[in-house]
Amino acid sequence: MNPTIWRYVLLVLLVLLGLGGIGGGAAMLADPSGVGIGLSPEMLEGLPISNFVLPGLFLIGVMGLAPLVIAYGFWKRLPWAWAAAVTQGGALVLWISLQIMLWGAPMGIQILYLVWGIVIVALCFAPGVKTK
Repeated sequence: MNPTIWRYVLLVLLVLLGLGGIGGGAAMLADPSGVGIGLSPEMLEGLPISNFVLPGLFLIGVMGLAPLVIAYGFWKRLPWAWAAAVTQGGALVLWISLQIMLWGAPMGIQILYLVWGIVIVALCFAPGVKTK
């Protein structure tokens, strides 16, 4: 298989992650209670926040805009993009792992995003992905 395909797969995963992060974060900001998107305010019990505004801002910035910037860096073959993509994948794995530790049994979407983060990191080490 052509090694360039792995770069394109990584680009697609980063762009989709970014769009999903912006959409999810915007939904949390539109309804800080979380009820409108199927979240329960009880999920925040024991945490130092009372609504989903901060998680929404985190999603927009770290899981939304950042992957889009990284995808752009990969597209342009900028030297920092590879390390940023590894970091982004790791951040996604940590974010979802934290959710699972806080709330117990994972939901299907958490498993999806956990695998997504692992795949992003793995793709960074695929042949032809790292720019010279």
